[in-house]
Amino acid sequence: MNAERVEKPILAYNLEEAAEATGHSVGTLRIAIRRNDLLARYANTKAIILADELQEWLRSLPTEPKGGHAPLSSLVEDDPEWPGPFDRTPIPAEPRYERSAKAVFWTPEEVAPELGVSKSALRQFAKQTGFHSRVGKRIMLHADDVTQLVAWMRERQDKKDQWWVEPEKDPWS
Repeated sequence: MNAERVEKPILAYNLEEAAEATGHSVGTLRIAIRRNDLLARYANTKAIILADELQEWLRSLPTEPKGGHAPLSSLVEDDPEWPGPFDRTPIPAEPRYERSAKAVFWTPEEVAPELGVSKSALRQFAKQTGFHSRVGKRIMLHADDVTQLVAWMRERQDKKDQWWVEPEKDPWS
């Protein structure tokens, strides 16, 4: 007896099956459900998505990437010598000091390690001296502020080192 197995059409998917069928993640599908872009139905507490709903959601997706950029496939039409999408090998991160050297303002967290003080002490010094700028509630330091703070800290350290002077020995004692 040769019984042929009849393929039944899939009527609904659970989230994992829908993600596998569409190539999207379960998280993306959950976001679409929360935004009411994709309609989910519930069998007890388990979310299921009808196959028709899933196809309708896929058809409603934009035809161009978010942000208005042209799809990569259109670049091939514009420039036949274009090699295709770039290689996605990770680019090594720049050292922190190079990135912050280009900035106009720094936070006390960025400057404190270079000065050898804690970030809370640097904030306190900046408040005491007034060598800082405020951006909202944040203290920000400009290169001039850092220079002035360093000079103030050196002067303060010199005074601290000089506060105790050994008294002269009394020649009569």
